[in-house]
Amino acid sequence: MREDRKEKAKHLKEAFLRSCLDKKNPSFFLLDLEKFSLPQLEEAGVEEAELDLRLLIQEAFSLDTKDYLLRKREALSAFYQKKEAYSVFNRKIAPGESADSLRCFSGALDSALTRFFFFLALRLQRIPLSQILGRQEFFGLSFLVNENVLSPRQDTECIVERILQEEREKGEEGNTNEKQISVLDLCTGSGCIGLTLAKHLPCPKLLLLDKSGKALEVAEENYRRLFPDKAEEVRPSEQQRVYFLESDLFAALPSFMEEKDISGFDILVSNPPYIRRDVIPTLDDEVALHEPRTALDGGVDGLDFYRRIAKEGKGFLLPGGRIYLEIGYDQGESVKNIFQKEGFTNVEVFQDYEGRDRGVQGTFPP
Repeated sequence: MREDRKEKAKHLKEAFLRSCLDKKNPSFFLLDLEKFSLPQLEEAGVEEAELDLRLLIQEAFSLDTKDYLLRKREALSAFYQKKEAYSVFNRKIAPGESADSLRCFSGALDSALTRFFFFLALRLQRIPLSQILGRQEFFGLSFLVNENVLSPRQDTECIVERILQEEREKGEEGNTNEKQISVLDLCTGSGCIGLTLAKHLPCPKLLLLDKSGKALEVAEENYRRLFPDKAEEVRPSEQQRVYFLESDLFAALPSFMEEKDISGFDILVSNPPYIRRDVIPTLDDEVALHEPRTALDGGVDGLDFYRRIAKEGKGFLLPGGRIYLEIGYDQGESVKNIFQKEGFTNVEVFQDYEGRDRGVQGTFPP
């Protein structure tokens, strides 16, 4: 598969260079790359084609937004202080001649072009932009992502914001006495929810749990990046312990908590799989084909994980512990009823930034 993508990138690069041969001016520009690539992205069905193209160019040529805008109409050769003439434009190119024969410009420029067209080939196959770039921003933080984790989404930020808002309100009421909070991030994936909370709240115990070992590797790397000082320690400090546990929901949790002397958690937060199984094939190709299916499939009605969390999760919460869960826009009342039937109180549905139902919270009574 990777070789196929390399071959596609090679053909794209060659086609672009050939298109430049028809111009009287042998130089080519970022603007030329855009004119060549944008129609292909649009034809492939990429929704935000212009934005994605700009980000791919910036990544390939190591440009920030300011440099990109300043140099958009500047000859690419100027980036690399190329002095030699582009001799390729002064001779005929034989039919079928490969892109290798067109490499008469600087090695640095050639490498940047190769990177760009490889990125473009991936995007044309609807590989998510975040997987191509290898990162996704979430709540102002940059998270490593790959094909093993669901890319963090802005919709999920409202879950974090809800928790932080309630903790701030408790502080203003003088009810917390700077209480430290233990957090269980279930189905953690990239770790974006739990690690973001740890950045903003005093979390002496944070457990990131996922069924996928490969997903946990991503979460651990994000921890090392976001908490470099703490991650360098052989063991987490007494002030903050961050654990990673591979488990099918709660299966391995009892023995782990006993081993680590953890009595329970103040907060259980999760963005579990909640897409109905029959809906998954109808999703956008970027999600249906390239996001991990285990992070999407919520069963026949999309509610399997909520039933398990409601039934089993209360056994791992401290008295008065709270749950915060992401839900689908049309699942609010169903999930609310599931948790009320299991004895949770103050269960309510809350909305995302666009006013759609996106989360459910509740309290396990003392």
